[in-house]
Amino acid sequence: MTAASLPLPRPVSGADLTAHVSDEPVALLQLDVSDTAEAASAVYREVRRGRRVVAVASGGVDASARLAEALDLIGVTTARPEPGQALLNAPVSIVAGPETAIAHPRTIPARPLRVALAGCGVVGGGVLARLSTDDRFEVVGVLVRDPKKPRDPAVPGALLLADPAALLAREPDVLVEAISDASTGLALIRAALSRGVDVVSANKQAVGGDPAALTALAEAHEARLLYSASVGGGSPLIETVRRARAHGPVVRIEAVLNGTCNFILNRLAAGVAFDEALIAARDAGFAEEDPTADLSGLDASAKLAILAHEALDGGISPERIARETLSADAALLPGRVRQLSRLDVRTDSAAVAFTAVDGDSLFADLPDEWNALRVTTGDGRVFTARGRGAGRIPTTESVWADLTDLLASPSQRNAADRGPGRRRKCASVQE
Repeated sequence: MTAASLPLPRPVSGADLTAHVSDEPVALLQLDVSDTAEAASAVYREVRRGRRVVAVASGGVDASARLAEALDLIGVTTARPEPGQALLNAPVSIVAGPETAIAHPRTIPARPLRVALAGCGVVGGGVLARLSTDDRFEVVGVLVRDPKKPRDPAVPGALLLADPAALLAREPDVLVEAISDASTGLALIRAALSRGVDVVSANKQAVGGDPAALTALAEAHEARLLYSASVGGGSPLIETVRRARAHGPVVRIEAVLNGTCNFILNRLAAGVAFDEALIAARDAGFAEEDPTADLSGLDASAKLAILAHEALDGGISPERIARETLSADAALLPGRVRQLSRLDVRTDSAAVAFTAVDGDSLFADLPDEWNALRVTTGDGRVFTARGRGAGRIPTTESVWADLTDLLASPSQRNAADRGPGRRRKCASVQE
């Protein structure tokens, strides 16, 4: 079967029809785009599974345009081929379907999944907005620094808590951990897993310190730990490393893992002063008020440690990863410069350093906050991924995909059947 001869799919709901072009799986989706966010999420979940997607957008040309725009905000590259043009020239090909939207009923669990949310900032606020409109989930508490701080009226005051122990006392099925503090986040993750509560985390510093220990803790208490959003924002970097390892031993990882640094480096290359570039990164929502973790390579090294955990038995400690700090001097380096995170098994080395990447289109052409990854296996096979690595929308989408995976998993359905108040053991939250 060639890309050009792929038939349009019959009406289906979700990815229940999969074809193969060469050795690449292709998901064929017919989507109701009356809910654009839900349609984009369905496509994104297939992309992060390593599939190319042909999406037939019910609702006509306008619907296909809305879907393409929503996917661009996540960081998924799309094409909208004209009739007769080849499909699959991009990760996602969007075809305009019938003008009348085709509604597909969703599977609703026996009871909503009880969700505790830690953090209500850029990412946490985005997740809360999605949760509040989806009857498959019930938010039981939201951990914030100051519950009395003025907030969006849509956030019920009764949900707001300042005490991590009180959050877990509300007996959630899953904790969504999206706070910026590493020690508080790590303590909360450990306490939740020790109670048998599943965890979805976007906190790379908390997860990256010792991902193997957290994974072991989750397994010991029959809980699940998902952390796709901790590396790459909306770009499926962790999933790509897992596919590479399933193919064969990983021997090399090369990646741009920090969207803030990439944004600043692009501005420096355009002649913008360093201080102005940093201010622009803050204004765009990519840089924190204190950007030390980004500029020092600490953020990228934690993410590289997580990828190493996925790629190798034993992984690598962040302390073993050499780091360089971004400064105004980067503007003096020749060529197209990137903050490149590298792990080489054969030389037993790992580093985050500023490197010229001229001629390497995967990294050299990387826009603003985007991330990119190249993984090489022992037989020379190369796996790549790229997408938006920072920002509310792509990171929220990654968390949402993890939550959706939990909802569909047999282990989580069993947990839902137990109902609240049936956890095996309690655990205190200690920093």
